[in-house]
Amino acid sequence: MTEEGWSYRPALDGLRTVAIYLVLVFHAGWSHMANGYIGVDVFFVLSGFLVTGIILREYSATGGLGLRRFYARRVRRLLPASVVLVVFTSALATLVLPRMVRMSLVADARAALLYVANWHFLGASTDYFAHDVQRSPFLHFWSLAVEEQFYFVFPMLLLGLLTVARRWRRAALVPAGLAALMLVSVAAQWWVSRSNPLRAYYGTDTRLYQLLAGAVLASLRHRLRPSRMRWAEVVAPSGVALLCLLATDVVAMSVALRGALAVVLTIVVVAMFEVSPSGVAHAALSARPMTYLGRISYGTYLWHWPIIVLVGAGWSLTVWQMTLVAAVGATALASLSFAVLETPIRRSSRFDARPRAVVAVGLSISLLAAVFVVPPLLESARRPAFAAQRPTVVVDAGAFGVNAVALQDALDVVPAMLYDLSVTEPPPFNYGACSLGALSKCVLHEGRAGSMRLHLIGDSNALVMVPLLQRLAEQYDFTFSATATVGCPWQEGLEWSARNPQLVQQCVAARQQWYDEIIPALAPDVVVTVNVPRDPGSRDDAFYTSDQAAVAAATSTSLDRLRSIGSRVIIMEPLPYDRKDPTACLSGAANVGECSYRANATPFPTELTYRRLAEERTDVWVTDPDSVACPFLPVCVPQIDGKLVFRNQFHLSNQWVMDHADRWWRLLVGTGALSGWFERG
Repeated sequence: MTEEGWSYRPALDGLRTVAIYLVLVFHAGWSHMANGYIGVDVFFVLSGFLVTGIILREYSATGGLGLRRFYARRVRRLLPASVVLVVFTSALATLVLPRMVRMSLVADARAALLYVANWHFLGASTDYFAHDVQRSPFLHFWSLAVEEQFYFVFPMLLLGLLTVARRWRRAALVPAGLAALMLVSVAAQWWVSRSNPLRAYYGTDTRLYQLLAGAVLASLRHRLRPSRMRWAEVVAPSGVALLCLLATDVVAMSVALRGALAVVLTIVVVAMFEVSPSGVAHAALSARPMTYLGRISYGTYLWHWPIIVLVGAGWSLTVWQMTLVAAVGATALASLSFAVLETPIRRSSRFDARPRAVVAVGLSISLLAAVFVVPPLLESARRPAFAAQRPTVVVDAGAFGVNAVALQDALDVVPAMLYDLSVTEPPPFNYGACSLGALSKCVLHEGRAGSMRLHLIGDSNALVMVPLLQRLAEQYDFTFSATATVGCPWQEGLEWSARNPQLVQQCVAARQQWYDEIIPALAPDVVVTVNVPRDPGSRDDAFYTSDQAAVAAATSTSLDRLRSIGSRVIIMEPLPYDRKDPTACLSGAANVGECSYRANATPFPTELTYRRLAEERTDVWVTDPDSVACPFLPVCVPQIDGKLVFRNQFHLSNQWVMDHADRWWRLLVGTGALSGWFERG
């Protein structure tokens, strides 16, 4: 018996090789392999198949299952390489990643070491100001977490089914029970993916069906009699070819459906190898290079993604170059790890005799690394030696009426090393609590009777303004309310492209309630709208709307809705954010100038639309807050007097906003929209 299964199947190692390199080219950025993530689905099926085989073989031979030995084997097989990878990656990150980026990775690394990464990244993806998890070198641990959670529960579950089946003399109870659980997970996947695709992708319960599909096949393996049927030799290579085709962008379909098809194809291929252990596909996948690469595929999976993230942070490579670096680097490190670390630990008879100690020591090492090793590395004040730098901004300050000496002094400053970023984040705001049945939750300050009623509406940039306007409401005694949610443009009916469709759906539903119920009930005198820039070219993600006619139409319709309830409207133009994160840049730069940038020289189309509509209407005003965010316009300096101006490339720092409350107030009053309550002065 081998670790890989109850009897060695070399073709399955070859199939692992196919799976890992599908994932690798996908992560390297091949546009035509945009669905290579299905390699993970293949891994899940194979894991379920092989682990079930190990358990069934032991149960058949001994009439039971040594759970301590089982868990000890899992610890010895998986944990040493993962701990080394996390610690080594954390150390390498100090060479190429700015400190602000590294600090945000501490929780990622801990989740990876404790095998809860899938739930951690699911939570981070919907957090208010979550960092971009797509660039975390520990992101790929989500799938390993799913497997480990499966391994923890599954042996006891299968042992229970086997015991009942033996007692009742109904062997079919085992595959039937596993199939029933698989169908429950399939139903969960289908149901959850309709409303929350990200939850369906990361969730253990929604992914369980893939591991259970392999388990069901393993429980039925004794029924797959080897034969010389020629059709099996045709079906197997066809299945492998279709798996590779499924990894491309040739056919469009949902992530959930693509994953389900990958499971079906993997089951078919594995079953055909059992029925007919011959043929072209079986021979090709059983070749020595393919089986070797499959045996080290765990290490290749561990190393390929950190290499892509860290190399990409320090150097600019083409897709082909990145693929070569990742493939060669990950394979070489996996081979070294397999020979020097994994195999000796896995085959040690000394460890085999002490399963309880192996589990205890292994888990302790992982916990100690998470608490005492990783944080000091990632939070160290070391400036990265290889981080990609940008040239210091050079501008003829005098030509723009800027104090050239003050600007140059600001650019030449060595960035202050910040250890507490909490001052840059706005206080929590429960934007989901505001509803027609709970209007009091929408009001953050109640002014005196007859005072101005001001309402804020918009996306996460509006959420940044909540504490500011609350302070101003308290200071100038007016009523302040807010309806805002992450990623949601204030214009009714306006949608956008997004990696997470759930974000769009949440916005559309919330915004309809704002306009139909909440804002009319609040009856504000003045509405302030705030949005992140969404014009093409304003940012590097997919949060943009390219159809300017749709923007104009939605803006006009929304203004009509607000006018119908008697509200004046102040449209705050989008701020000039950098296309890269300037605050992350600061912790790796020699001077502030390396992270400064020029604001867009001409207004974006959306800004021109706002200005045109304001000119056409008597109840709409536009204000441009660029000078507050960038005091040295046209140069935006991300750190001034040791304080962060920007929290990240999409949001201002809360500290900067609050420190300049008077300037924001002058902007609002200066529009003239507050006349009757507050006059210009």
